[in-house]
Amino acid sequence: MNDIGPDEGMYAQKGKCCYRRSNTARVDAAAATRIYEFRLNDFVLINHQQTISPVSLGPIQKQRSDGEEQSILFRFTFPQEGGKIASGDGKFKVGSGRYNCDGTYSYYNQQAAPAMGANGKPDRWWAPELPAKVDATKTDRNRVKVVYKDALSGKNLEAYTPYLGAAPDYSIDWEGESQGFDILVMPSADENANCVGERIPGDWQPAGKTVAFGRIDLNGVDVLDSLGVTFCQLMAFGSVANAATDPQYDCKKAPRCTPGEAGCAWKRLPDSLCPTSDDEKSKWGCHLGYGGNTDNQGLTPNCSMTAPTALLDPDTGTPEGQCCDPNGGGKDGLPACNAWIQINEFVAAAAEITDSLSDEVQKSCHGQ
Repeated sequence: MNDIGPDEGMYAQKGKCCYRRSNTARVDAAAATRIYEFRLNDFVLINHQQTISPVSLGPIQKQRSDGEEQSILFRFTFPQEGGKIASGDGKFKVGSGRYNCDGTYSYYNQQAAPAMGANGKPDRWWAPELPAKVDATKTDRNRVKVVYKDALSGKNLEAYTPYLGAAPDYSIDWEGESQGFDILVMPSADENANCVGERIPGDWQPAGKTVAFGRIDLNGVDVLDSLGVTFCQLMAFGSVANAATDPQYDCKKAPRCTPGEAGCAWKRLPDSLCPTSDDEKSKWGCHLGYGGNTDNQGLTPNCSMTAPTALLDPDTGTPEGQCCDPNGGGKDGLPACNAWIQINEFVAAAAEITDSLSDEVQKSCHGQ
């Protein structure tokens, strides 16, 4: 664990996952609702083995998390009866936030993000709170479930996660864009109220798993200073020399080819389809549209050969959207896949997230 922040008191790191503030200790048995808040102490991409190896690049992300340089925050709101979580209407909020150097965390507000990157809008770091259904009988990811058709706009929201650079100024290095965030695995029994996963000697032992989707166009602008490539190039070709200036490594324009074939620079083709127009966003969300990438943790496409013409509801068993062609469009009349599925493992640690939203990026807390 890191050495930043309080060494004693209620915010000192404790427990198997180094949590900052106990969720269970804050439960008010007489209240109508119960809130659990988490900060992801470890969040590592695991399904891009051909291009983003957790062995070689995972330590960079772990360093950011251990140094409080980048935070992803969860907030779950449960209905409560008789001092126990009850089934009914709840809420879920997930988004980027900042560490406040005092043991607490804050989400960003709608004016926090600077004018830069693929989006440039000041509200791109802001996270909405989504309605959810709570099933108190569940002890897995289904304990809190966002209803698809009620939250389609939220699932399509382009979320930008800022990644900070190195000391001493900790300025923004780059931003990663994602859409369609969902939790695949999360133990949610009472014993997981403070820790999902744990710290082991020198590393983390994840117990949760998430899925999201990264579009080609929106991840092809910011260059990762430490690697000299955009995140789009990293997902497509890996970390290669001169990728920023060599046309064959332009993931938005380079002709697609089959990875492994002679002369093919691609190591991983896009496998997902995300809506880009307002009309598309009103009908369907990002989804896996091609099943040929073999490291996707057993996930398979739930897609149709034809484009949706009305609002989809995969919760009722309908397809998530149209399938896509990884080689650039045209095969069987399918559109080109325009995104990659991203599967991350995580450790979640109980934290206190303030009600005040931050209007500025995380600052260095070292030495404070």
